[in-house]
Amino acid sequence: MKLILVRHGETEWVRQSRYQGATNISLNRTGILQARAVGKIVKEEKPSVIFSSELLRARQTAQEIAKQCRKELKIDHRLNELSFGKWEGFYHAVIAKKFPKAARDWYSAKWTSLPPGGESLKSLGKRINSFLSDLSKHYRKNETYVVVAHGGTIRMFLVQLLKFEPTVFWKFRIDPASLSVLNLTFLRQELALLNCQFHLNHLPKRRKKS
Repeated sequence: MKLILVRHGETEWVRQSRYQGATNISLNRTGILQARAVGKIVKEEKPSVIFSSELLRARQTAQEIAKQCRKELKIDHRLNELSFGKWEGFYHAVIAKKFPKAARDWYSAKWTSLPPGGESLKSLGKRINSFLSDLSKHYRKNETYVVVAHGGTIRMFLVQLLKFEPTVFWKFRIDPASLSVLNLTFLRQELALLNCQFHLNHLPKRRKKS
């Protein structure tokens, strides 16, 4: 089984480096263009099914992919991003100053780690394991499946499938509209591609403010 993990395209909060979590933010114009670019490249893989988080930014990305692949889109809440609780809407740079102890605990990446009022890595791990169990039981082993989700969700796929300790969670960089690919067989789980964005190279670059 080939599993293609796609992070949703850019949103204004991604552009501004703010925590999104369970907040239902839509793609911005760049994100829509990124989603279309992802669809073009994923189409070549002839996926059987496209799965998506139920959050708007992921659904918008997945809809562009499903449209180009002419395939069924399945929405699954287990693919939703972690809830960041009280941190949602805050700029990343502010978190360490405003919540120093909580930030240290969170980035230590233990199973019990969670943002104030948010979801733990253990809880996310249970969701992803449940999804993977259903995928293994109900879908064919020799086909390709696409999962459109979030940075945290994709990191947890990597942790669970490659059997890492949770402490590596933040060591994976997962950029907007990136592709990561895993080949799953009875004998092994192989990471074939990580955080690839080459399909975005033709898109206009955002001009830096002077």
